[in-house]
Amino acid sequence: MNDKMLDADPDHMIAMEYERIQKEREMLINRTKAVFQSVDDAIIALDAEWRIIEINDAATRLLALAPSAMNQLLQQAIPWLFPKVESLLRQAHKEGESNRAVCMVSMHETDTERILNCTASLFHDPLGDTQGLILVVRDESRLAMLERETRTRQSWNGLVGSSPPMQEVYDLIERLAEVDSTVLITGETGTGKELVARALHNTSPRSHRAFVAVNCAALPVGLMESELFGHVRGAFTNAVRDKPGRFKLADGGTIFLDEIGDLSLEMQVRLLRVLQEQIFEAVGDNTPIRVNVRVVAATHRNLRERVREGMFREDLYYRLKVVEMRLPSLREHKVDLPMLIEHFLMKFNARMKRSVKGISEEVLVALMEHDWPGNVRELEHTLEHAMVVAPQSILAWSNLPHDFRNQYFPVITLLKLPVNHRGRPLQHNHPSGEGPDRETILRVLNDSSWRLQLAATKLGISRSTLWRRIKTMNLRNLERNETKK
Repeated sequence: MNDKMLDADPDHMIAMEYERIQKEREMLINRTKAVFQSVDDAIIALDAEWRIIEINDAATRLLALAPSAMNQLLQQAIPWLFPKVESLLRQAHKEGESNRAVCMVSMHETDTERILNCTASLFHDPLGDTQGLILVVRDESRLAMLERETRTRQSWNGLVGSSPPMQEVYDLIERLAEVDSTVLITGETGTGKELVARALHNTSPRSHRAFVAVNCAALPVGLMESELFGHVRGAFTNAVRDKPGRFKLADGGTIFLDEIGDLSLEMQVRLLRVLQEQIFEAVGDNTPIRVNVRVVAATHRNLRERVREGMFREDLYYRLKVVEMRLPSLREHKVDLPMLIEHFLMKFNARMKRSVKGISEEVLVALMEHDWPGNVRELEHTLEHAMVVAPQSILAWSNLPHDFRNQYFPVITLLKLPVNHRGRPLQHNHPSGEGPDRETILRVLNDSSWRLQLAATKLGISRSTLWRRIKTMNLRNLERNETKK
């Protein structure tokens, strides 16, 4: 250490060191602010009371925050967003680590739908004391839109089908998964209403809790109240111990009320109260039981007609019908039949320890022509019967149920398609040099309204093969050409 430093004023040295630290701190703050403002995601810093203490430019653009939002409570500054992120903020504050959630928000300013990816985490001062929360909001609307436009799902959460009607079902399930709204699933018997209800539960934040299914048409009227709400010991004969009801078992999760249209009027009154207040009493007890349950109901009946007939309460109908999801019948998306057939063959192969590879052409034609009043369930049972009785690896016409064959044998004859008695797997094309002739292809195309995938399935060839034959045979859709003229 030189003499000049020894002779220096200690106070002056302290002042210089303090000034140097302040300059470095100011430089660090400026750099941090530059990064803070350059990020495309909206960033909101909140104090311990959730009061806004800092926002970046992206937040003013994406969330339409004005400069006056500074020092305001988040729920006052962005009232439409706050209910969506409140639980996320509480979880981040409670667990003391980063948490992430995705929510769909309707922007009030433009009334357009946006997908917002929200992340919340604690931030600390250098000493480790909690200072507040950082909320980051990313706009993923365009990405989600492009994904929906380019994605064609062939199966999803137990549901099978790539047709437009099934894509609409998948999209609606995703939209409803993040909210707790009551859903009424309608559609014909056998369309897969319970599968949809399970998909709603499995893709929701409640997926880690119970999914409880109740068939309202299968339970006797006298037992329905006890099954739904439980009973206490001594409430009735043979009630030797307390028993929780289905609503209690589903607490925190989802309860699926199938065939809700068959519920008695007396039980409809009790169910309405549970839906409105989430409170009920067990049979034989007057102690209120509060639950947090999402209700998904389903019916094959026309509830509007039931209301007009006095068999269903109108107030309960509208309480259930917050969101209605109609499932298409199988005849509305027959293009999915080959995919469904392969799905069930794989399922039964695993269950029965078989190795069935496909179905014969005459079987495929008959399955495509059938109207399927029992929908997917009827198809499943038909294929299961064929699998049980078939000794060979390709399901043949003789393996189908007797009633089915009696109904559809004339159809096979009229179609005059070459019958391959040995059968073939679905995914294989016709052998080289064989296949339907020009007249057959044109007739099937017209019968299928020139929907290539459906026509190809009926013909037993691939879509690309059909397209090549349309070109080489110079086939034209005369009806469409007439319409254009």
